[in-house]
Amino acid sequence: MMHRRRGQAGFAMPAVIGALVIIGILVTAGFYMARQELRIGVASNHANMAVNIAQAGANEVMANWNGYQLGNIAAWADTVLTDTLANGIWTVTIQNANNFVYFLTATGQVTEGGALWAGASRTIGIATKILFANINPPAALTTRGQVKVGGTSDIIGTNYTPPSWGSYCTGSMGATYDTTGVLLDNGSPSVSGSATVQGTPPFTTDPSIVDSTFTNFGDMDWNELVTFAQIEGKEVTSLGGNINGTGPVVTSGRCDTGVLSNWGDSVPTNPCGAYFPLIYHANDVAIQSNGFGQGILLVEGDLQLRGGYTFFGIIIVQGTFSTGSGNNRVIGAVMASNAADLNQSFLGTGTIQYSACGVNRAVLNNASLARARPLDDRSWVDLTAAVN
Repeated sequence: MMHRRRGQAGFAMPAVIGALVIIGILVTAGFYMARQELRIGVASNHANMAVNIAQAGANEVMANWNGYQLGNIAAWADTVLTDTLANGIWTVTIQNANNFVYFLTATGQVTEGGALWAGASRTIGIATKILFANINPPAALTTRGQVKVGGTSDIIGTNYTPPSWGSYCTGSMGATYDTTGVLLDNGSPSVSGSATVQGTPPFTTDPSIVDSTFTNFGDMDWNELVTFAQIEGKEVTSLGGNINGTGPVVTSGRCDTGVLSNWGDSVPTNPCGAYFPLIYHANDVAIQSNGFGQGILLVEGDLQLRGGYTFFGIIIVQGTFSTGSGNNRVIGAVMASNAADLNQSFLGTGTIQYSACGVNRAVLNNASLARARPLDDRSWVDLTAAVN
């Protein structure tokens, strides 16, 4: 009996130890599985968060589309914008397809959770189209009433692209079609001296030209255009009835758009070369000297150019438009309401030269008028697998 008891002594200890080992393995496995489930849950949550961050970046770029900054990207070139949010960082690459369609590649990276949990990244692509005010002058000069062209002035409907703008006027941006020189509601322009009116045809009439021709532009009207100009700080009435010395202003190597007399630079590669402001003057005004400007110029009253002034883009005048002495030039198009049927004279050695690229760049490069919106169908794609 005593011998059997001694042989059975100590069996419980190995059993207990074995049980503890098994329980430890089960507990460890449980913790491991729970940790794995937690990591899977966090990873899934962060993956969704990364998509949301990428989408937020794309939405931010589209909602605050800056034609001045982004409208001058060369075809098939790109630029990159980035920003930091509370839970991550988004990076958006904007690629210009044809000046009217842009492809956004947006990447969202999660920084929330520190070194252990952060790092989830997702990339999406969005094809966008640019919506803009429908300002499309049908002639080099569209107006009403009497038009006198004298001296050595020219009004030309043949499409023209400034030499330094070549690479910025490809495709639909710089369509090569020609248009009429002068479009009137009735009658014909009076041409004297060595002056010419040229185009396809040189002039034509359209009885449907009325007040709204000069105030309605697609989904936007004159008052909305004026509001955008004032928001942009380009309400230039404070410069007076005679404006001198407009042109680019560069501060510390950057285009200083806060200066009212900064009306851009006609050389695209210069700091203000992509700056096409929307300019508004509430009264009659004369712009003079041998300065220049570009963009969209809105004048509530009458406008006269004199002294060798050059403007690239679109001029819309609710009163009369005329030129005085000097080689005054408009490269783009002019629309003058002239509702009072007053005499409009184009004298000296001035030129109004139609430019499709001048018109398009003035609209698309404006910081306020262009808007980016996703294409109607199949605009969104998940690119995560393609870039990782």
